[in-house]
Amino acid sequence: MLILLIIVSCQTAREGNTKVAGNIRGVPGELMKLVEVGPSNSVVIDSVIIGKSGDFSFHLNLKEPGLYLLSLPPNNILIFELRPGDTVGIKSGGISHLEDVIITGSPSSSDMKKFFNATFRNRRVYDSLQSSLLSHQGDPDFAGFSKKLDESFKPVWENQHTLETEYVNRHLNSLTSLLILNQGIGTSPVLTFHNDSVYFLKIDSSLGRSFPGNKHAVFHHNRIIREREMEAVKKQTR
Repeated sequence: MLILLIIVSCQTAREGNTKVAGNIRGVPGELMKLVEVGPSNSVVIDSVIIGKSGDFSFHLNLKEPGLYLLSLPPNNILIFELRPGDTVGIKSGGISHLEDVIITGSPSSSDMKKFFNATFRNRRVYDSLQSSLLSHQGDPDFAGFSKKLDESFKPVWENQHTLETEYVNRHLNSLTSLLILNQGIGTSPVLTFHNDSVYFLKIDSSLGRSFPGNKHAVFHHNRIIREREMEAVKKQTR
């Protein structure tokens, strides 16, 4: 019995309790890295050479939920959430089709991929409007043109705000919501503690209960403390 327990223990340690596997076509021989995304830094924890068929797999021993990304050259990344015991599947038709990747086994990660696709579309529209604004800076009626563009900017910003708040409300128990808080279009985040503190606090409360001591949850909690301190200082200086 003791020998059997040792064998089972070694097998579990080698294979891990969590798996990420899938198929990405068109990149045989390329190095794929699995990176753990920390609150303040990221660490490469494993890597594989993608085979001719495009298959790959990673095995991990996780003790707590975390955020991870797959990195493929030159600058292609796919981010997702992993929890102990997950078996996450990733399938894509090729490196140029990562926006159409299918993620299974992690509903929050799949939803986050859809969120990022919608965000990318909003950013494209926003950047196009911004480029048009800059190209007309020398026009005699620049002020009027700028006012019209402001009216076009507003629905894009509002759409992004709705995307983010709805995602957070649906995924209060997911670390992916922390990534959504930092998303923006242009140079500014859409959600701020000053204007949208309710969402920051909802996430803090939910993650604190579900994942006590988790480094991402702790980092977010400390961030809220700092934000409150800054808000208090601003009120005193008014």
